[in-house]
Amino acid sequence: MKFGSFEKTGKNFIGIINQEKVEEIEGDIFTNKYDLTGNLFDISELKILPPVRPSSMLALAKNYGSHLHGDAPPKQPEPFFKTISSLVGHNDEIIIPRDSEKVDAESELVVVIGKTAKNIPSAKAYDYIFGYTCGNDVSARDWQKGDKSWWRAKSSDSFSPIGPYIETDIDPENLQITGKVNGNIVQSCNTSEMIWSIPKTIEFITKYVTLFPGDCIFTGTSGTAGQIAPGDLVEIEIDGIGSLSNRCI
Repeated sequence: MKFGSFEKTGKNFIGIINQEKVEEIEGDIFTNKYDLTGNLFDISELKILPPVRPSSMLALAKNYGSHLHGDAPPKQPEPFFKTISSLVGHNDEIIIPRDSEKVDAESELVVVIGKTAKNIPSAKAYDYIFGYTCGNDVSARDWQKGDKSWWRAKSSDSFSPIGPYIETDIDPENLQITGKVNGNIVQSCNTSEMIWSIPKTIEFITKYVTLFPGDCIFTGTSGTAGQIAPGDLVEIEIDGIGSLSNRCI
């Protein structure tokens, strides 16, 4: 099932997506306690918002062999935080900072947590996942290499696009991910190539950090990410989920 967050004439709501139609719901999608309102809309008449508003977002570094560029694989998952203020949705703009010399788009599968998770063994990790969405871990490479931490390289305003929707019924271990810049394919991989699986990642993170419903984990990127500049159109496509599109300014 696909869920999304939308805005129409100043009202925000959650909806279930069926092809090009959205049916409004009221209630809590994470506890499965919601009701259909009977309101049905065409997607074309709605603004698509980020599908969730997480309390925290983490992202994995070096989780695909093709992205290591000769470096040794990490001996454990290597998550870092991305700030909530960097979150944007489908069709929102990515702001390229004037004083960064190289900004890349990273196409990634994003895990959306469905239940409060602490000390979760990998064997039970999928019980705590609500669904999956597309993500773009926008990265200022010069700051990433030059700063002592990645706070602005990974979390400048608009550096965390996610969306357009959350898909709950999908096999995350065999999904094709395609990254495009101006229609040209710059990244292509399958989630089966992850060094650290989603269950192992959740086990590691929740040993130290409690995750809450709606929290997001960016699961890493492949190959060499595509450099982006003002005017570029970035698209992240994942089988069964859809395409996340953002214009750079």
